[in-house]
Amino acid sequence: MRISLAVLVTVLASACSATGVPTASPSATAPIARSATPTSDPLTFRVGPSQARMVTTFTAFLDAYNAGAVDRALALLTDDVGISDCDYRGPKLLTATGRDAARQWLADRAADHDRLDVESILNANPDPTSGSHVVAVSYSRRTSDTLRALGFPNGIKPQGATKAVFTTTDDKIRAFANGPFGGPIEACRPH
Repeated sequence: MRISLAVLVTVLASACSATGVPTASPSATAPIARSATPTSDPLTFRVGPSQARMVTTFTAFLDAYNAGAVDRALALLTDDVGISDCDYRGPKLLTATGRDAARQWLADRAADHDRLDVESILNANPDPTSGSHVVAVSYSRRTSDTLRALGFPNGIKPQGATKAVFTTTDDKIRAFANGPFGGPIEACRPH
């Protein structure tokens, strides 16, 4: 036991010595550039607190949705949520309003093993009255048992984007418009 303790003390002492402490690289200590102009580097970004909450809320919702965790996803929706989505079998538009209808929609999507893979989340609407609690989400791929049965074993790239509308605190989703509500039903025809 004494030998093990002596070895441990020696290892800890050498790890904590001045020569063993790693130093920050110059790039890690360089000042952060402040720019409102988007960069082409996908690893750099700049968001404010409200935008961060919207992205966090949406990502948490989508993580639950993709996992088929109905209750976890439902907890991120308001009681009066409005939902639109594509039924690719029709094709036709599906709508759901309110908590009970949202629960059923989520359960149906979970049973279909539906999955949405995010391509980007953005808000290009500078109007504070209509764009301050809204994001558009495009997807690189959507997969489900339905799409596989329709001859799309690797899923599809959805033609439209989701419009997600949040509460004023940005911690719940009030609307999840994933279908062409009022638009051409062709957007629900898989390609």
